[in-house]
Amino acid sequence: MPGAYPAAVFFDAYGTLIHFPETPSPFDVMAEAMRRCGAALPRARLDDALRREMAYFKQHYGAVRTAADLERLRLDDARVYVQALGGDCPPTLDTAQVADLLAQAFETRALPDARPAIDLLRAAGVRVGVLSNYSYLLPLVLAEVGLAPLLDPIVFSAQVGAQKPDPRIFAAAARAVGAAAADCVLIGDDPVNDVEGARRSGMPVVWIDRGGQPAPDGAAAARTLDDAARLAIADGWRSLSLTPPPAAD
Repeated sequence: MPGAYPAAVFFDAYGTLIHFPETPSPFDVMAEAMRRCGAALPRARLDDALRREMAYFKQHYGAVRTAADLERLRLDDARVYVQALGGDCPPTLDTAQVADLLAQAFETRALPDARPAIDLLRAAGVRVGVLSNYSYLLPLVLAEVGLAPLLDPIVFSAQVGAQKPDPRIFAAAARAVGAAAADCVLIGDDPVNDVEGARRSGMPVVWIDRGGQPAPDGAAAARTLDDAARLAIADGWRSLSLTPPPAAD
């Protein structure tokens, strides 16, 4: 029936669709990679070089807009890392190889249930997008993990000029699909940015619980993205999480 489903279902990005694995740490990954490449250096030296690389990346990633920008930044990061090691970087490693090792150490990955949930919604004929607090790196990251071709629009805070829970970013996402916020659904993992932000904006929302935490008061909750996607297109989706919790006696 026309109009039975949301105009779009938006996913939060980090912690919902994608994540950065906590283990092994980038420090462990790079130390092992350099050991395999023949760098007989104290761990403290290697860790210090990585901290300098991380500081450089943090200082400059906001200027990245394109894949070429990201590639240049990764090469510059690698030079910072190599320079921090002085003349002790293995001569068999060039800057491009070090850049690849660093990219692997900080690799963002799609969560296992991301693609099935997206596919479920797309199979139902529902438009699927992303609504995230993120820099201009987001479309590039989603492309690297293979999700970007499945997601349209990709709406992020650096582009909009407002961050969740600000209602302006929810309104921007709804405008991007030619709809009102009340006609879309958000799936996200943050009780403030996602749940409260969506509520304030009038957008139905499903809270994805990956850690066994209590759900925000009155929020629709799901343990997997597949279940969250089903809630987003089930009967009654328009009222998801929007009903205020009962008042205390």
